[in-house]
Amino acid sequence: MAVTGNNTYQEIMDAILDEPDQVLVVCHISPDGDAVGAALAMVHFLEQAGKSFAVVNDDPVPSRYDFLPGVNWFQRTQSVARKFSTIVAVDCADLKRLGNTTQLFADSHRLINIDHHETNNRYGHMNLVQAEASATCLVLYRMFHATGIAIDRNVAILLYTGILFDTGGFRYNNTTPEIHHAAADLLSRGFEPFMIADRVLESLTREQVELVRLGLSTLKIHDLGRIAYVVVSQELLRMSGATDDDTEVLLPYTRSLSGIEVGILFRERPDGSVKVSLRSRDRVDVASIALQFGGGGHVRAAGCSLDGPIEQSVVQLVTVVAAAVKTAFA
Repeated sequence: MAVTGNNTYQEIMDAILDEPDQVLVVCHISPDGDAVGAALAMVHFLEQAGKSFAVVNDDPVPSRYDFLPGVNWFQRTQSVARKFSTIVAVDCADLKRLGNTTQLFADSHRLINIDHHETNNRYGHMNLVQAEASATCLVLYRMFHATGIAIDRNVAILLYTGILFDTGGFRYNNTTPEIHHAAADLLSRGFEPFMIADRVLESLTREQVELVRLGLSTLKIHDLGRIAYVVVSQELLRMSGATDDDTEVLLPYTRSLSGIEVGILFRERPDGSVKVSLRSRDRVDVASIALQFGGGGHVRAAGCSLDGPIEQSVVQLVTVVAAAVKTAFA
């Protein structure tokens, strides 16, 4: 199905606008700020163009994004009965990360893949994958500008949210001059940047604070002194009152420790499988590690899933990370 290389911006836009029926917009499961921002920016564009659309995900949108314009358009996969001929996938590195939304694809369909992950395997019938882009929302920003699409205040808020999230508030090493120029242009549409930063990066619920308190009690530092990880079990989630979507608040604590190269968050799912998020500081390519376990992502930020049980998964993955750290610091 997949082809190599990228389609042009205009080819992508023409394919989307030529669809006479509803366009399905999807993003990766457990959607984050860039995924939600990109998906909603795309459906706002479709609405402005007079196109019918549906935006669907297996998982609920985290509550921190409730302020985003159009967030109520998101539907859960199980609530959608029809199938779609044109699908736009944003911020998703491979088909598996689309979850059960693939069941909504018609037998004869066209899948348009818009993304920025280095590990994206060009799974679409049409592809726009820019691995050097700091966020999928930046890819959309480039495409809208190149094709003369006006960016209104709502779309600007959505694109800014994705850019802010994927650059860690302009702190990560994917923060470029272009990102700052794009952010400045989006801000000219008349919204307050602190409002988005506060809700996306700063605000914590009481349950999340309790999760941090309990989760940090599981923090371990590997004997090498360059790997730190936390383990969130289903029991810990129950004790904190938090949800799986809340667990990402723990990840920055692992990499922010002085001397740590790789930070890891392990979280147990209800079925016993284990979701893993990896972050690195300077030297280790965590995307290549995630790929070994069927995942993917970026050189400094990646993720994967293991079958479990959680104790075995921790040992299995940390062993691979330790080997990569040894090589990086040899």
